[in-house]
Amino acid sequence: MTTTSIGSVLADAQLRNQDIQSRTPGMVAWLHFGDLHITRRDQQNYRDFRELIQHANRCLRGAVDFAILPGDNAEDGNEEQYRLVREAIDDLSLPWHAIAGDHDFKTGSLQLFQKYVRPDLYYSFDVDRYHFMVLNALGAEKHGRFGLGSDQMNWLSADLRKASRRSSASVLFLHCYPSELSDADPSLVDLIRQHDVLMVDMGHTHYNEIANDGHVIYAATRSTGQIEEGPAGFSVNVLDHGVVSWKFKPIGEWPFVLITSPADERFITRPGDASHVVRGEMEINALAWDEKEITSVTYRIDDGGTYSMSRAGRVGRTLWSARMNSRNLADGLHTLSITAKNAAGGENSDIVRFCVSQSGHHALPTRHPVDEVNAIGAYFEKGILGTQLGPNKNGRKW
Repeated sequence: MTTTSIGSVLADAQLRNQDIQSRTPGMVAWLHFGDLHITRRDQQNYRDFRELIQHANRCLRGAVDFAILPGDNAEDGNEEQYRLVREAIDDLSLPWHAIAGDHDFKTGSLQLFQKYVRPDLYYSFDVDRYHFMVLNALGAEKHGRFGLGSDQMNWLSADLRKASRRSSASVLFLHCYPSELSDADPSLVDLIRQHDVLMVDMGHTHYNEIANDGHVIYAATRSTGQIEEGPAGFSVNVLDHGVVSWKFKPIGEWPFVLITSPADERFITRPGDASHVVRGEMEINALAWDEKEITSVTYRIDDGGTYSMSRAGRVGRTLWSARMNSRNLADGLHTLSITAKNAAGGENSDIVRFCVSQSGHHALPTRHPVDEVNAIGAYFEKGILGTQLGPNKNGRKW
């Protein structure tokens, strides 16, 4: 791939991002394809990837800011496999970014990844008020070990400081959990916590998983190419003014709806923020996507009545909102369910469990300092089964 083609991809991304920012400032959404493990054109995982791309083109074009490939793109890291990856991703109408995984390094080099996917192994970019860092977990260049390496660590430290000076919240894209890095000493954990890192978005696990260490959300999306449970799919990730939301979308019928505010109590990292721990006037936000028109979105709290939400954005990435006074709710946990319907009568629902505290006091559960130990377990409504099926269970080294 030439430098010119990469430049055109980035220019296209900037134009699309500018269009989306004009609609919903403070909100960013991205699509995460799980590890591809591409081998041959006739294999099911390649067909699934092509189908998922078509789903994204029909239903999410102009509706999310970009897509991410989280590594292990080519099963054996050879040229034929990378050509297939590139052929498929060239059909994607969304801006996209990619990182390398251990399978991309099977040849002992990432030169083919750089030739066909992305020449920069680590870099950063901004969308709206957020700063994104794409990291290379193979930076230590030791086969059989994940690591960032000293040069990348120095760059990451400097880049996070720049983002902090601009008051930009950050997201890291990394192939594996940070604790799996051979150079993941406390300095990396401290670096993440010293700066406003909202989320680390990953692949590698082969199963869907969310972990919360009380400071950062760690989100892992299951593999597209080596799945052990259910159909292939992709996850959709959203930042809504500092609230992190996540949901897995399997291949199948649309529409698709995702609650973006208030925060699910399992995703609370900022108890002082009224969108994390609710008090006073409560804002309810959801994003709904479909190729067909979304005709209605309704919400329900606990076993109460069903109420309509108002459209707050253009067709494409459609934001729906409602407001209510949370003082009508008792302090403690409540269930919010939102249902979106399309013009053909199809519907999809999302559910979160949110926390109300009019005093603003909320004690976070005791967390461990290690990332994956803080996994929240099964969350069926989000597509997290909690079974941890896959070859990398509990952080097993590759």
